[in-house]
Amino acid sequence: MFLNIPVSTEWEIENNPVSSFIVRWYKARYPEDEIAFVSDIYDDWPFDTGSRGVLEGYPDVTKRVLDILIKEGHVVDNGIEWQDDDEPETVFIRDLALANK
Repeated sequence: MFLNIPVSTEWEIENNPVSSFIVRWYKARYPEDEIAFVSDIYDDWPFDTGSRGVLEGYPDVTKRVLDILIKEGHVVDNGIEWQDDDEPETVFIRDLALANK
């Protein structure tokens, strides 16, 4: 779901260096998992199984993957870029960048 990363459309995911790296890295590490864009706006479902109704049941792995990528030195965590004053614990955007390797 790219929680706490400033992307929400397929175009943004593909053109944001960190989110596109996450997709490439995840697909290489877990080739048996299906990855597809699920729109918040349109009622399409890109997978052969499941449905939009069970989407909440899928685990979000954004934090776990980012923790690995930061530890491996692929991504740099520069802290919080933006935080909601009313819900700072859950509503925020991380300031992430690809490491210069």
